[in-house]
Amino acid sequence: MSAHPRSGAQPSLKIAPLATSSLPLGSALLGALMLAGAAMLARRHASSGAGCRALSSAPPIARRSAARSSATTPQAASLAVCDALLGRRTVNQFARALPEGWESALETALTCAVHAPNHRRTEPWRFHLLGPEAARRVCELNAELVAASKGEAAARKKLERWLAMPGWLVVTCVGSGEGLDDAPNSRAREDYAAVCCAVQNLCVALHAGGIGTKWSTGGVNFDPRFNEAAGVPEDEYVVGTIWFGEAAGKPPLRPVKRLGLDAVLTRHD
Repeated sequence: MSAHPRSGAQPSLKIAPLATSSLPLGSALLGALMLAGAAMLARRHASSGAGCRALSSAPPIARRSAARSSATTPQAASLAVCDALLGRRTVNQFARALPEGWESALETALTCAVHAPNHRRTEPWRFHLLGPEAARRVCELNAELVAASKGEAAARKKLERWLAMPGWLVVTCVGSGEGLDDAPNSRAREDYAAVCCAVQNLCVALHAGGIGTKWSTGGVNFDPRFNEAAGVPEDEYVVGTIWFGEAAGKPPLRPVKRLGLDAVLTRHD
């Protein structure tokens, strides 16, 4: 995977298979997911003798994990997944440099991203990894917008902060973005929803690998000049920009939810 795609060119992101060698330390979630899936297949086909075949066809990480630990249970795998989901936070402060192994972690997270729910199997998601020049163009465009609304001092402050962001991944959806106000089950709306699900998978998987994220949907993402600045093709529209890297400062606290389960869950007869 190239960390610095040429300006205006379609970035080529080689998505790595889920193998132990490509997983950073701390990504127990990913192993748990694969192992849980392999265990489920094995149980489902045990009566027909297909259990061994199901496990042998599973990704390498699941086969190795199963061989190493017969004590792993579906409950343990479930806890690992829930731990990652509950532990993910929006990170606002990052270390200036990307951590060692970030490319492998990103490729693994992208593999998780493209396995998000996708009703019509359109696979509408695209990912653009920005190099320094493309990121600077986006930062300068954003500073121009801030200067117009809040003045030069605010623009300079924003430019300095944005230039300090270590990793930039622009997530887009194939299409023009038209049709999002159509019927709830229109392809445009379902494709947008699928890309949002992919972003969630991506952020949780990066968190499991020790890398923090922030999903930005600031106005610059939707400025008519953004695609050219970032090198995004005109037949894609932006869903958001993901800043990523090693979290700096105190870990964000778990947000206090205003509504409990009793307020959001209705049980029907």
